[in-house]
Amino acid sequence: MVKNGDTTLFVKEGYREIVLNLPSSFESFHPKHKDDTQVKFGRGSCLTVPVTQNSAERLVIRNYRHGGLFGRLFGGVFSNINRPMNEICINEIALQKGVPSAEVIAVTRRRLWGLFYRASLVSKEITGAVDVVQFLKESPLRVIQKSKKPVISALAKLIRNMHDAGIYHADLHLKNILLKKDSTGGFAAYVIDLDKSVVSDKLDIHLRIKNLSRLDRYLEKLRWLSGKATSHEDDREESWSQKIATISRTDRIRFFKEYMLQDTAIDKNWKHCLRRYHTHHTLHKCWWRLFGLSGNFVK
Repeated sequence: MVKNGDTTLFVKEGYREIVLNLPSSFESFHPKHKDDTQVKFGRGSCLTVPVTQNSAERLVIRNYRHGGLFGRLFGGVFSNINRPMNEICINEIALQKGVPSAEVIAVTRRRLWGLFYRASLVSKEITGAVDVVQFLKESPLRVIQKSKKPVISALAKLIRNMHDAGIYHADLHLKNILLKKDSTGGFAAYVIDLDKSVVSDKLDIHLRIKNLSRLDRYLEKLRWLSGKATSHEDDREESWSQKIATISRTDRIRFFKEYMLQDTAIDKNWKHCLRRYHTHHTLHKCWWRLFGLSGNFVK
């Protein structure tokens, strides 16, 4: 732990000097125009910088930020003092139990007033990996169609592995899962953003289904929003809506079956669990419409 005025830094052994030498833009994300500093966009922005000068290994620096309605109201201001530490602890548990993730090496917490603070996180970049939404947006339609089965297998294996380790991901969606293609045409998958996750000795079937339903709901949100974006994409050869439409109900069932029967089957009669997994998301569609969600959601 390193303290400097209102800022407290928690850093893993062996990385103290590296983290302390990061750009002074650590909090504000306004990089000093350097060739080795890159800005990436997701929920807010993040920086990637080399671990050392001319190093191939890179670090990702991102600010914590609320999602959804809370993000619009509070941005990156938090009051739950344990949230940044929760992520670095659960990340360690995940890695120790063999759940693929980006290794978190530091978190920083800058006090604003009273219990309120802003926080940032530093993790190792998984070279060549992109989140699932980015993969869908940037890949040609033929690549998506060809890759569906290996991607589904990678996702099912990752999430089953995470649940078997007792980890419930409180914000499980496709932008929090990274894909990396290997030389054989297969895919490795990694889970990130574990800050609101919970660890237990054993995750029961109800929590597993609840987590999977959240992931399914996110996919349904993408499908719903892609339908709203078709009017200005009609002239494009391969629109976002066309790409989302390639993910069929059969694909979603295949994912669920692979998850349920991976290695040791959770329940051989997996079809009765499927009824709880698939929902119509009617109430959530009303919520999305009420708050005027637009195609910016997937950017």
